[in-house]
Amino acid sequence: MNLLTAKISRVFSLFLLIIGASCSYLMEPDAPTSAKDVAYNIQFDSQDWVKTNQEHSDYAWTSKTDGCILLSNSICDDFQEQPLDKLANKTFNTISELKLLKKEFLSFHDREAYRVEGTGKVDGVAVELKLLNTRRNHCYFDFVSITPMSAKSHHQSDFDDFLKAVIFK
Repeated sequence: MNLLTAKISRVFSLFLLIIGASCSYLMEPDAPTSAKDVAYNIQFDSQDWVKTNQEHSDYAWTSKTDGCILLSNSICDDFQEQPLDKLANKTFNTISELKLLKKEFLSFHDREAYRVEGTGKVDGVAVELKLLNTRRNHCYFDFVSITPMSAKSHHQSDFDDFLKAVIFK
């Protein structure tokens, strides 16, 4: 494993902890349930990406070449009252040197969604971050891309392709 991949792997683990902490559902007895396989799945099939099994994400893929990460999480029966933009901000609240470059409400699978794109540092690694979150059938969903700045040009359309692979049931 090269140094960049090792750092990105550490960043990924840290980011999952950040998401888990901000959503406050890690290993609690009354934890909200995931919608994985019940209310949605992702059929992202790209020769450049490998599906990984991460215990804190519903679905996760890592780039074969540079450790970029695509992941999805869902939480049912929680986060129904807070605005989507506030939830997105909570997800990124521990990213150092965060600069938000794009923020917009839009429609995703006929539901309100919020998309945020920016840059920052996670564990000292400069990254590009993309997030789209939405709600559907009493579940909250977020879809995230974490890309080292050094690999940014190689993955411009991958997040959009990942979002197109989302299938709600």
